[in-house]
Amino acid sequence: MTNERPLPVRYPEDVEHLDGAVNALLRVPCCRTCDQRFWPPAPVCPADFGTDIGWDTDPGTGRVNSWVRFHKQYFTADRVPYVVVQVRLDSGPNLTTTWTGAADPVIGELVAVSFRTVGDDTVLPEFGPVPTHD
Repeated sequence: MTNERPLPVRYPEDVEHLDGAVNALLRVPCCRTCDQRFWPPAPVCPADFGTDIGWDTDPGTGRVNSWVRFHKQYFTADRVPYVVVQVRLDSGPNLTTTWTGAADPVIGELVAVSFRTVGDDTVLPEFGPVPTHD
């Protein structure tokens, strides 16, 4: 086991997403031809195979599509158990991230993005329940 969780590799395809997170922005690729947002980043649109790909700031809202609880400690810095969710963004793509909710997620539950600093200049999006205002 390694002491610390490894930080994401800054591949050219992911830089816009990672840099956006540092500024508390959820950035996702978007085809400029058909306006389809998608994930994971790719040089070609999965809908129309267009190559005019840009990046949009997503509102970061969606619903829980699936989730799993990890009990195995892969890194000594991991606090187990922890929950990972797949979120279907309202804009279309599915993202897999860590869960911030105190209770277990519920399939179909409304969620919103938040951002967690995990290292020097590294911030990752994560999702939790939409805050309720009384």
